[in-house]
Amino acid sequence: MHTDTFHLYSYFCSSCCQRIIIAAHLKGIPLEYTYIDLGTKEHTTDEYKASNPSASVPTLIVTTANGEKTILHQSMTILEYFEERYPNTSPLLPPGLHDRVKVRDLVNIIAIDTQPTTNSRIVQRVKAIRESGEDQVEFARQAFTDGFRAYEGLLVKEARKGTYSFGDTVSMADVVLIPTVDQALLYRVDMDFVPNVKRIHSALKKLEAFKVADWRNQGDTPEKFRAQDA
Repeated sequence: MHTDTFHLYSYFCSSCCQRIIIAAHLKGIPLEYTYIDLGTKEHTTDEYKASNPSASVPTLIVTTANGEKTILHQSMTILEYFEERYPNTSPLLPPGLHDRVKVRDLVNIIAIDTQPTTNSRIVQRVKAIRESGEDQVEFARQAFTDGFRAYEGLLVKEARKGTYSFGDTVSMADVVLIPTVDQALLYRVDMDFVPNVKRIHSALKKLEAFKVADWRNQGDTPEKFRAQDA
């Protein structure tokens, strides 16, 4: 099926990398990995920035059989690339324009409004203002709360019945939601205030693609963080 290779530069605790691993598993795209240690600032080296000037993960390098390379630097770009290249394998967007718009609204509540403000480089800057870990935690929790409340509001407004964010089929909204909920749980955010988001998270975490992508199950996950059943 695949004559190209897909090489992902990843970090175990990156929610953006988690998105790519989920989508690749759903679409049957085999990934090769190089792990970039953000803790030791490996992403800031000149060598890595030559591939990704943003000094961030993920980076995906797609190489054809004749050696031509395509480098993708942003997680949402990679998700759209997967969807456009393999639209008929576990589609992440519904067929109708009206429904696609609704899924993308959910996607962007997380990908634009929520995840960027809780990104490590942002919360570390908040912490540095007053050298306060409490400031970092409060800021992140509020950002998660605002984002999930908006997501929940759309789910309730649409009054859609289904197992996941958009019916009974996994969509791109689910792919971006679950890693961000996982990050919020690391900050000990109580998800009871968004019952539909909490329910969707529980349902999706039972699926193989989401188990494979879990931050506790990655090749570079430190032993102390590994899932007990991994």
